[in-house]
Amino acid sequence: MDVERFHQHRVPFEEMEAAVVRRILARPDELHPARQNALRYVLSFAKLQLVRNRNGVDVDVAEALAAHAWGVNAALSPWLTGDDGGLVRAAQHLPELVEQTRDRRRRVVEHFDLDAASLDAEVCERPLVVSCGGGGGAGYGYAGAWQSLHRADLQPALISGTSMGALIALFRARRKVFDSAPMYHAAQRLTWQGVFRILDQESTYGLPATLRLYLRAAIGSLFHTPEGAPLTFRDLEVPLLVVATGLGVDALKHDLDYYEHFLDDAVGPEFRLRPSLAQKVSQVATILRELLSTPDALREVVFGGDEATEDADILDAAGFSSSIPGLIHYDVVRDDRRMKSMLDGLYARYGITRLVEGGLVNNLPVRPAYDAVWRGRITRRNAWYLALDCFRPRARSVMFFPVQQLVRPNVQRNLAYANHYFALERTLSPLNLVPTYEEVLRASEWTSAELEPELPTIVESCRTLSPL
Repeated sequence: MDVERFHQHRVPFEEMEAAVVRRILARPDELHPARQNALRYVLSFAKLQLVRNRNGVDVDVAEALAAHAWGVNAALSPWLTGDDGGLVRAAQHLPELVEQTRDRRRRVVEHFDLDAASLDAEVCERPLVVSCGGGGGAGYGYAGAWQSLHRADLQPALISGTSMGALIALFRARRKVFDSAPMYHAAQRLTWQGVFRILDQESTYGLPATLRLYLRAAIGSLFHTPEGAPLTFRDLEVPLLVVATGLGVDALKHDLDYYEHFLDDAVGPEFRLRPSLAQKVSQVATILRELLSTPDALREVVFGGDEATEDADILDAAGFSSSIPGLIHYDVVRDDRRMKSMLDGLYARYGITRLVEGGLVNNLPVRPAYDAVWRGRITRRNAWYLALDCFRPRARSVMFFPVQQLVRPNVQRNLAYANHYFALERTLSPLNLVPTYEEVLRASEWTSAELEPELPTIVESCRTLSPL
């Protein structure tokens, strides 16, 4: 499946529809609602490529609609490009375009194994897909984003996450109907001693580091099936993708002991980072830079993205995605033959020796979500992608700026697939990995307040259209 070709076809129509939404919100009385709907329907129909029929079979209509799509683009792009889209001028073309769209819709239904209801559903529905980036303690604000989206009746059809973005996403993906109680219950019980240890531990799948992440001991009781088994990606009610980085043999520049003790002197009693030595944490950028110097030795591993990882333990996936080289180590040391067998197969397939922090290869995983949608992970392809970023570079943040710059190129590559990018402004420190309950609430409130002005755009963009 040529996902990139599909993406390039959709880009001009996505940009024009975004211009329509901006204009509608800025001047709601400029165009009658029925004409607004018709204009968006015409644009949405023109970008059709794959449509799933009532029997669950995907039908490719791209070639049959190519000439029609070209005509729609030529008629509307002069008026709908840029920030000052002219809805009235564009609407002058509507009678002809609506008639042509109806005609093409009739022909598609007649000549393909496709029912009118499925076709209109693909055109009219815009499932929300949310991607949450990594950023350590700065990511706790995502809790407020999930609350705000829920209050606006925006339920995600698919979620992707890296590192802390993946950890917070676990709580949202558990149920279709959002329940914030488990998330805040977990925040109340988190302690440094419960989450991190400094112990000699076998290193089999993860890269050794100073702090050992005991994710299962901290929140494992919240992620079990009714029968008591650990939750897998297949058990989640909202599809979830978690990105980790696989390290090939050539990626490591030092022996394992170097990574295991890299930050030993920055950790004080009770496994906390010493405030006076926290500056040394910025030296993690040295390790990341070394790993990134051999990009061919890094592999993007997407848990939940294929049949081979659907049965992976979600806590293990999030743990690997959050294991910062030199700082945090996560591994599967328990007696779990199923998970170890899956990991062994994964390592052989990707040709990797260790799994670490997903931000090395993808700190804001919109593209994996885009690929999953086009490969049929959810019913519709006409999704709308929201990218949430808690780790945008800020020059004033001397300690974290080097790391933020290192991951920024892979973030920029992903933003080409996002319909809307939202960067959290006020956040907890990325080093505040185990905040107090009050700090989590405060970070959540900050993000909710910042996202509030964006909600009308998200709601209108994801609104279900009426068929012509």
